[in-house]
Amino acid sequence: MGKVGEGRRREARLTMKRAYASLKTGQVHYVEAGKGASLLLLHSAPRSSRAYRVLLPLLAPHFRCVAPDLPGFGQSDPLGGKVTMEALGEAMVEFLGALGIGKAHVFGYHTGNKVAAAMAAGHPKHVDRVVLCGQIHSIIPDKDARNDAIRHIVDKYFAEYPSSPAGEQLLRRWQADWSDVTGFAQPRSLFSKKRITEADIEDLKIRVLDHVQALSAIQATYGANFDYDFGGALGRIAARTLLLELVMPDEEHLGRQLDAVCKLLKKGRGETIQNAGRVAIESHASEIARSLVTFLNEAE
Repeated sequence: MGKVGEGRRREARLTMKRAYASLKTGQVHYVEAGKGASLLLLHSAPRSSRAYRVLLPLLAPHFRCVAPDLPGFGQSDPLGGKVTMEALGEAMVEFLGALGIGKAHVFGYHTGNKVAAAMAAGHPKHVDRVVLCGQIHSIIPDKDARNDAIRHIVDKYFAEYPSSPAGEQLLRRWQADWSDVTGFAQPRSLFSKKRITEADIEDLKIRVLDHVQALSAIQATYGANFDYDFGGALGRIAARTLLLELVMPDEEHLGRQLDAVCKLLKKGRGETIQNAGRVAIESHASEIARSLVTFLNEAE
């Protein structure tokens, strides 16, 4: 299926519908392309449906691909009530119904894999096959162990600032958020690159835009991640499930999770993708697409 460039070339030729679906909690923005069996693509935090701009064109020849901005992210309205993975899962089931989709395959990446698990465990009649994708820290079944593994990544979003009559805490919060945004805007890896392309700069713009739009939702969503019993949900999934474990050298100390997760699944198997970082659905889109197409088209 080629490399990332193929996904970008197909994106340029692909006609993608952009629209909003109205839910009880507000509007959900989404992009859609392709025909065939429905495939729901759930992004990580703090991203949006834009994260699928490389992968979606590779999948659209095979499926009706629908990539929403999760509530509170991108251009979607927030949930309104307490954010939990179950509530996000219910919102996505309602979203499918708003599009006239009774049952869909579901792909979830990082935070999206928790939402996918919540959908499959709690709403089995609306979920066909499931693909859960993530780095080691994201797919650890045990809640306490997973929280320990991700805490250093997200602790910055839970910083508390003393209140003052002048509202100085708001400025300090904004300064911390902006520091995070500038980190995405000026990645060290790009400065050491021998040749910069227009696509590289476009990637930076998208990461910055996604992060700014997600600022109000990040803390509550990661809080829901901390609270979620991922392992318990895995054991309740009746659908055929594929686990894609993204392996990076800097997470080897956490231990591979593929076998542990597959043991919890009633009808599951796993695959490993090497050297795939936190933007794997962009950098390793071809490998992921190949695995999805094969798994979702397998005979029962």
